Amino acid sequence: MSAEDRVAVRNEGGCEVVELRGDVDHANAELVERDVLTATRAAAGVVIDLTAVSFLDSAGLRCLDRLVTAFRHRRAPVRVVAPQGTAVRFTLELIEFLPDLLATTVDEAIGDLTG
Repeated sequence: MSAEDRVAVRNEGGCEVVELRGDVDHANAELVERDVLTATRAAAGVVIDLTAVSFLDSAGLRCLDRLVTAFRHRRAPVRVVAPQGTAVRFTLELIEFLPDLLATTVDEAIGDLTG
């Protein structure tokens, strides 16, 4: 699966929803980051949906951290969706990834950003 196949962006509820799929790891994290930043250049708010991510290694975590930092510098609020009970959510909680940015569903994340 290429980096382009791993990233899909759609507008929903006034936010850009970035759906990542498959593994986000050392083999593709830089390309995923580039694609996300390019596709969300003018976004007023961003939801990064990790629901379909099956594996996130340290390169994937760095990618996620850089994306959140980039959106904050752009003054675009951001939320990260990682459903409870998934390996990705477990990993994010284990490293204490910015709990105030985590949501369990896309609808919850959009509500946080627009409510």
